[in-house]
Order: sequence, then structure tokens, then C-alpha cells
Amino acid sequence: MFHIVILFCFYVVLGHTLPLENTGPSDVRIINGENATLGQFPWQVGLYLGFDDTVWFCGGSIISENWILTAAHCLDRSEIAYVYVGTVDLLLVPEMMISTDLILHEEYNASTLANDIGVIKLSIGLGFNDIIAPITLSSEPIEDGAEVTVSGFGLTSDADDAETSQFLNYVTVTTIPNSECAEIYGDSILENMVCTSAGSDPVKGACLGDSGSPAVLNVDTDPLQVAIASFIGGTGCEEGNPSGFTRIAPYRDWIQEKTGV
Repeated sequence: MFHIVILFCFYVVLGHTLPLENTGPSDVRIINGENATLGQFPWQVGLYLGFDDTVWFCGGSIISENWILTAAHCLDRSEIAYVYVGTVDLLLVPEMMISTDLILHEEYNASTLANDIGVIKLSIGLGFNDIIAPITLSSEPIEDGAEVTVSGFGLTSDADDAETSQFLNYVTVTTIPNSECAEIYGDSILENMVCTSAGSDPVKGACLGDSGSPAVLNVDTDPLQVAIASFIGGTGCEEGNPSGFTRIAPYRDWIQEKTGV
């Protein structure tokens, strides 16, 4: 049985310098995924969060002009969020918002990752266009065997020197029954979680830094966010174990209460 690891990346910084270096065009992927094109995922955001001199990176999704959806563990202990929108390259960001209004689910449990969901309120509303737009949230349970697309700026390998990606990447993966996921992770798999298969040859999935990013059904036709990236197996992203997500549908009432969406 494997333990689970949350998907954000920590950085310790001096001042507020963000840990980015322009590496130029890249072929690296989320984990064996593809590079996104501008406007392909207009709901995707990159999040730098933290307190004092500690910063970590997560993803999230735009759900309205004033609200970002993400994982609770991304917001836990954070005092501020820098929200990057409208980009597939973190060095070419047309708009960046700052928020200190970070809301975790009241029953979030950092030990079990139960209720791993949270929202960020923007004091100034976003203007929507071809590259900045909200995602529709699912109110229906996601079925086993569904193909979902996960996007994010997270690590693209388990290498010791791996860093979060400068570029937005995405991969399409398949949901599996919770019972199958529990064969790997045991009692860690809760009812309001969903897992995706990593497949094989090559392994595909989310990695560190993809926490809070959306899993989307029907991405090319009628996009519908069904889950939020939450955790991977403790042995790494490339070992072929399932990735874990928070289901959206069980939290629609909570999201509505907090955001009006």
C-alpha cells in the first residue's frame, strides 16, 4: 500500500522573487502530456501562495469574474495569493491579481485530505475574452471510465532538479473506480475523491505543482469541470500509480454558498 502526497511545490525565497527562469521553447510535459496553446484552457490559472519567505505553487480555475476554485491544501496557512491568468507561459502574463481573501472548506483535514477544496475571492473582477474565461462546474457525479483532461504548470518529471513548468501542459486520463484506487492507497481514498489511471507506456498524469488544477470533461466540445487535482502516490509521478482528485459535484452547494456560482 502506498501513501499519498499532495501536489503543490514549495519554494523558499528571499524577498518576493518568484522562482522562474526563461528556458525558451520546451518539449517537457505535465507527465507525458502536451503543450497547451493560448486560449485552449482559458479558465486555467497559476497560483503563487505563501507566508513570510515561503512560497508554493498551485493551479486553479476561474469560475466567475471574482472567484477562483482550487484545492484547500494550496490555501492552508497561506496569507496571500498571486493569481496569474490568461497565459500558457508564466513569463508572459497579461494579467496578475493579488488576493488575501482565501477560503478553505471548514471541514478540510490536512492529514486525510478530506474536503480538499477552497476558493479565492478577487477584489477586482476579471474581464473575459478569448484567453480568460470561466469553466462550468459539474453538478453530476463523474462516471468511472470517463476521459478527463488535466492541465497545469506542475513538474514534468521526478528528477531531483525538476521545477514547475514555465509552460502550461495538459494530459487526458481516465477515471477509475474508487475501489480500484483503494487497492493502491487503502483507506486514504474517501467517497468524495476520484482517481485517474496513470496508464503505461508512457505513464501519464498530474505531478507536483498541479494541485488545485481542474480535471475537465468534454474539453473540446462542452467543457465541464468535474474534479480538482489533489494528490499522487508517495513514490513519485512517474511510477504509474493513480492520481487523486476532489470531486466537484458533492461540493456544489458549498461553492454556491461561498461564491454564488
